[in-house]
Parts: sequence; structure tokens; C-alpha cells
Amino acid sequence: MSSTAVEPNTVARKPVPAPGLAIVFGSTLFLSAFLLFQVQLIIGKYILPWFGGSAAVWTTSLLVFQLLLLAGYAYSHLLSERLSQKTQSNLHLGVLLLALLLVLTESLLWPSAITPSAAWRPLNTVNPIGSVILILLTVAGLPFFVLSTTGPLLQRWFIRQGGSSETYRFYAISNLGSLLGLLTFPFLLEPTLRMTTQGRGWAFFFAVFVAGCAWCAWRTRNASDRQPVLSLQSDLSPRKTNTLERTLWVLLPACASALLLATTNLLCQDITSIPLLWALPLALYLLSFILCFDHPRWYRREIFHPLLFLGVLALYLTLHLALITPDIVIVPALLFVACMICHGELAKLKPPVQRLTSFYLAISAGGALGGIFVAIVAPLIFRSFTEYPVALAACLMLLLGCLFLDSNSWIYRMNFGVTVGIASAIIVLPYLAGKWIPGTPAILDQLRFYPIAILIAGLVVPGAFLQKLQPQPGQRAFRPGQVLVLSVAVLSTAALYAVAQPLPHLLVGMRNFYGALRVYDLGGSGKLLEHGRTRHGVQLNPPYNRIPLAYYGTNSGIGILLKNHSRSSLGDPGLRVGVVGMGAGTLAAYGLPGDYFRFYEIDPNVIDLSAGSHPVFTYVQDSQAKVDVELGDGRLVLEREAASGQTQNFDVLVLDAFSGDAIPVHLLTTEAFDTYWKHVKQDHGVIAIHISSIHVDLMPVIAGTAEHYHAYTLVRFADGDFPYMPSKWVIVARHREDLQIRELLPTLLPSSKLPPRVWTDDYSDIIRLLR
Repeated sequence: MSSTAVEPNTVARKPVPAPGLAIVFGSTLFLSAFLLFQVQLIIGKYILPWFGGSAAVWTTSLLVFQLLLLAGYAYSHLLSERLSQKTQSNLHLGVLLLALLLVLTESLLWPSAITPSAAWRPLNTVNPIGSVILILLTVAGLPFFVLSTTGPLLQRWFIRQGGSSETYRFYAISNLGSLLGLLTFPFLLEPTLRMTTQGRGWAFFFAVFVAGCAWCAWRTRNASDRQPVLSLQSDLSPRKTNTLERTLWVLLPACASALLLATTNLLCQDITSIPLLWALPLALYLLSFILCFDHPRWYRREIFHPLLFLGVLALYLTLHLALITPDIVIVPALLFVACMICHGELAKLKPPVQRLTSFYLAISAGGALGGIFVAIVAPLIFRSFTEYPVALAACLMLLLGCLFLDSNSWIYRMNFGVTVGIASAIIVLPYLAGKWIPGTPAILDQLRFYPIAILIAGLVVPGAFLQKLQPQPGQRAFRPGQVLVLSVAVLSTAALYAVAQPLPHLLVGMRNFYGALRVYDLGGSGKLLEHGRTRHGVQLNPPYNRIPLAYYGTNSGIGILLKNHSRSSLGDPGLRVGVVGMGAGTLAAYGLPGDYFRFYEIDPNVIDLSAGSHPVFTYVQDSQAKVDVELGDGRLVLEREAASGQTQNFDVLVLDAFSGDAIPVHLLTTEAFDTYWKHVKQDHGVIAIHISSIHVDLMPVIAGTAEHYHAYTLVRFADGDFPYMPSKWVIVARHREDLQIRELLPTLLPSSKLPPRVWTDDYSDIIRLLR
């Protein structure tokens, strides 16, 4: 018999929850959501160095955890719908015990339950997505699955104890726990605790969660199978959920999820690479969930719908025409507005609480679909971050659908005066701006404004007038607000289409797991390589194509070092140079006959552009030195070479992976430098580190590392106008005399006000180094 069966003569009577029951259930839900996000962040940071520090590790991790969340919600739905309460309780107690045993076992085998041993480090990082997924599922799969079941399952059990439709507010509490789990990691835990300590603390609180969830399961196991219907009958809504609304349960969260990941990619890889910026989109996404499911008052259509249109217009002006700045504000603000709309409309469609688990299952399925689109599909079909305007356009279309489905929406209530006033403002204000502000007519032409203005004037104003003359109460007549909304949607879609178009002077666009690369034409004089917003190299056209430019000019620290380092010693006539991070391969221009340059590059697209069969940049091809290129993370390849006895005996080892602000922390730890020193000559070998990061002051880490190894440092600043770029190089040597190069003197001492610090694989802290 179904668990929802009711005896015919039973009197509907809602049971009263025991005192403090809501507190226990709510606290367990909060803790589960907190741990749910903490495990994602801890293991995500832990394995990040294993895959070259790519931002795509975070995107892939989010997708894996979204799929696990979907599996947990499906389990909760089937459990609550198909099994009796006692069977549910017994089965879930067994799953909880199994997860706890796994966590305890991993705690004994590894440094902590969610920080696996180095044996799990992948050997091949060329196609890393499979390795990322395997590690995440093995390390955190079952614990995360158990945590993900908590939300819908405990809410359903709380209803059996006498909960009401207010149970949906537990969803807001759950998302609040997720938000706090997100924010406490980078700002509290990461700066103060080592990775293994964080993992052990997580395991302890997971045991606390298991105890709380087990109590809830045991407390509910003896509840009568009749109680759900009896307690829910007063919550039944006369509105029946149709297929279209159930489809929106999936599409709305799918759109919000896709927009979250697309915004993260765009913001952190294409707009700027400020450390920890990835946390901002996720925090805004969670905040929209909290507000929309806490109370209907937070989502006001008359506020957020105009903001969406204005945000799309501002996005066009800042990304496509560069007329408004900063885009670092506009893009997150637009994400929050769009997520408020998606989640607000979703909250309006929530069903009676007896269908709560199916509702949450649909939300989770939508989130997984959005993640699949951005993490897997988009890199295969788009060369740039086109998924961002696509997700925004989908949000706009879904909004229109929700408005047309709701007969109480504002587009059905707009009167003659309001309609004509808005339509007139849309037409007149841009026209006046075109008269008074230089350059505006060209912008309006690109927005296809004038034909849209004719459409608005030709349909909305006469239609509104006809409706005023012939009002038909109760009749589904022409609504001018509908045409107005469609016209605005066309205008917004045109702007989003323009945002998705390739930027001018783009020669090559490539994208893979490690990000988007673009090569721009410099007005016929040369080429520029960019990874997101970070410039990685410039080359002029012949006959000037062998001149090293960008951060590597002859006046830069690395340029002076390579020109002046001794190229002859007994039995070793040439200069041996290793370079971690290839870019355009500019440093190969310093190679002379007899020299050997060895590049380590993790991104195969970079190698294709700079050292492939038909390279766009020809520094490597034109070099007089012998040049080899190794595909893979520089540190991991060097470790494998050292382990096999193939030490490279470099005169100069160049670490050129810190010109942007997405800092690959694993390249600056003591464990990394242990490997570097094995490959550098004992006598007169030096390490040159490029730290031209705008937002992160890496000097304290370099100074602390030099003290750790009793080494000496010299800092060289170089200014320059494009195609030269300001650069900051730090040269580290075992012997002071190796830094006595006349062109490098006088030495400029580190300007950082922070004390020296040492990073290890178990501890690093970016936030205290932000400028």
C-alpha cells in the first residue's frame, strides 16, 4: 500500500510538532548545507594544483557536484514516495552509517578524509576532465550524496511531524548554510588552517551531522503512514500543476545555473582574474535562492524586470562598445537580477508540500542541465564565452513565458496611459540622446533601434488607443503591454547578439579546458596573444619579428639576465634555460647557437599557436637555439623527470606563470622549489620568477622562500610603452655573486609591507596578499 493511503473515515487532523523539533531539523539542514559547500571548496582547492591551477577545475567540480545533488534528490523522492516511513528510516540510517565508515576509513588512510594522498595525483593532464571526475567521485562521492539527500528528505519528514507549507522556508535556511559555507572558506578557514586540518575538521562535523540526521530519522520512523495526507490536506491548493509548469520547474533553475557558471567563466577568465572572484557569482546565486524562498516580498516583478532590461543594455555598452565601466560591477549585478527573476518565478510555481520532493528533484535536474551545457557542451561548440549571452537570452525568453502564462502579471494590467508613456519614453529618449550626445547615433544603429522604434510606435500606441475605445471586461482581447514587452525583448536580444559577436581585429580564437585564447591583429604591424584579459606575448611582423617584446624586452629582468649569463664553462659550452609557461615563446629569441631552451606548457592550444606545425608566433621557429617543448604542468613534469634521474642542469629556470592574477599556487610552494633546485646547476644556477601580477603581491612569498633556502634575491622593475609592458622579475640565486650583473644594479629592494611567508602544499593564503 502506498505510504499516502488514508482510511475513509479518518478525520483530518493536523498533528502538533514537538517543542524544539523545528530547531533540530533546521539545524541539521543548515549543517548539511554548510558541509556540502565546504567539501566542494576544500577538495577543489586541494586538487587544483594537480591540474595546473585551471579555473575549469572549479567548473568541472561544480558539474560533478550538481549531478551528485541530482542523484541525492532522486533518492529522496523515490524513498519518500515508494517506501513506508519505517523502511525509509531504516534504509537511510544504513546509508548514513556506510558514509560515516567511509569517512573514518579515508581519515586513517589519507592525511584527512577529503585530502587524498599524493598517489592519486594524475600522471597525464592533457585530457583532465575524466581524472577530475574520478577523483571527486572517489573521495567525496558518497559523503556528498548523503549530504545532498538531507534537504528534501528532512523537510518531508518534518511534514510528517506536523509541519505545514512553511516547510519551504527550510529551503532558504539550507541555502543560507551553503552561503556561509562558501564565505567562511576563503575569508576564515583558508587563511588560518592547513588543508589537512580543514579536512579533519570537516570529518568531525560530518560525524555530528550523521548523529543529527540519524536522530531525525529515528524520531520519524514511528510516525503513522497516514499522517502525511492528514497534515497536508489543509495545505492543498486548488491550483493544479500542469505539464508546462513542471517544465518550468526544470528550465528556470537550468537557466540560472547556466548563467552562474557562464558568469564565473566570463568574469574570472575574460574580464579579470582577481583571486577569489569566483566566490562572488556563487554568493549572489545563493542569495537569490535565500530571498526568493524566504518570503514573496523579496521578489517584485515591477522592480526586477526593468532592471533586467537596463542590465542587458549596460552589458552591451560595456562589453561590446566599452562605453561604461567597470564591467566587474555590471556583470555580477546582472547575474543577481537574472537569478532573482528565475528563482522568484520558480518560487511562484512551487506546488503544495506533498509534491515537495518532486519539485526539488526538478530543480536539481535543471541545475545539472545548466552545468552540463556550460562545462561540457559550450567548450565544444563555442570559441569564446558565447554561453553567457545565450544564457541571458534564455532567461529573457523564460521571463516572457512566465508573464504570458500568468493572467495576473503586469503585462495584462497595463492601462492606456502607462503603455503609451513607456513606449514614448523608449522612442523619444534615445532620439534626444542622439541629438545631444556625440556618438550615440552609431550606437543606436548597431542596436537596430530605429526599426524597433517604428515597430513600437506602429503597434503599441494605436493598439492601446483601440483598447481604450472598446473595453471588453472578461474578454481576452488585444493587450498593448504584450506587444511592448515583445518589442523590448527584441531590443534586448539584438544587444545580446551583438555581445556574442567576435571582437574586431580577432585573428584566432581557441578554447579548451584551460581557458580561451585570442590572437589579435595590431593594425597590420604585429600580433598580440591574450588569455582572457592577460597578455601573454606580442610579436611584430618581419623584419622585426625576432625582437623580444611584452614583459621580456632587453631592459626587463629576464632580458638582462639571459644576455649576461655566462654561456661557456668547461665541457658545457651553451646556456641551458628551462621555462615554465610558454606564452608566445618570446624567450626563445634570446637563444644563440649552442644554447638549449626547454619550455613546459600545460595548454596544448598555446603550443599549437607558438610551436606547432604552422605557428602564429614564430619566436620558437626562428630561434638559433635548440628548443624542446614538453606538454603538461611544469611542476609535475619536472617532478617526473627528477624521479627518473633526468635532471636538466639548467643555468636559468624561468617561472613565467604569474603575469595574470589567477595564481597557480602550487608552483610557489616549498615542495615545488625542492624540485626546481634539483634541476638548477649547483654552481651559478638561478631561478627567475615573473611576478607582474596587478592584484596580488607575491613578494612576501618569494622572500620567505628565499630565506627558507638561504638564497639571495634581486628584484628588477621595468617600465615600457606598448608593445613593451611593465614587468617585475625576481631572480633567486644560491650565491650572491650570481646577482652581481652590472645592468641589474642598483638592486631595488622589495616594496611589500607584508612580512615574508612560506607556502607549502598544505597551506597557502592568497587573500592576505591582495593589494
